[in-house]
Amino acid sequence: MPIEVESLSVSRYETVLAAMRARHEEVASGEAAGVVWLVEHDPVYTAGRATPAAELGDGVVPIERGGKVTWHGPGQLTIYPVLKLPKRDVRDWLRRIERFGVEIAAAFGLRAEPSVDGTGVFIDGRKFASIGVAVKRWTNLHGIGVNVAVQGSPWHAVRPCGLSPDVMTDLSAAAGRVVTMDEARAAARAAVSVLAADSDPL
Repeated sequence: MPIEVESLSVSRYETVLAAMRARHEEVASGEAAGVVWLVEHDPVYTAGRATPAAELGDGVVPIERGGKVTWHGPGQLTIYPVLKLPKRDVRDWLRRIERFGVEIAAAFGLRAEPSVDGTGVFIDGRKFASIGVAVKRWTNLHGIGVNVAVQGSPWHAVRPCGLSPDVMTDLSAAAGRVVTMDEARAAARAAVSVLAADSDPL
């Protein structure tokens, strides 16, 4: 069965977070089908479970995903697969999300590679997509933030995923042209089958 993909309007992070947690409960209990949400957030910093206490400043939203502090906002396509895992294997699931990011980059003629620790996807050593998930009852929460055409340097206010802000990039910079959000959404829709494929991702 094809995965349902739904594009949301530009939204406050807290609004989507509450809706995602509610949908997760429905999917985990079998009351609702899985869904992949594509959303562009109003600007926000979020902090995963590995975030040092010193980085939990005002305006940073602590959440249950893995990883450290990152930014969401205009020019980033944040993708939330609220799905039951195809296999009861979290490493397999992270590889699928990495491959999903690689496939999105490939839609723009870009060769991307996953990080060694399952936290992101890189092009020429620079990170364009950050991964942070929580798996409960073998159902996914949170997902991957794909930087498409981000204005300014929002990562310089924090250490994104524990890295230097200078490592961050977006698809537009890597492609040498402006990649639109509509193009990024189309690439995500085209690649979403990777998240549910029967075979192991490469």
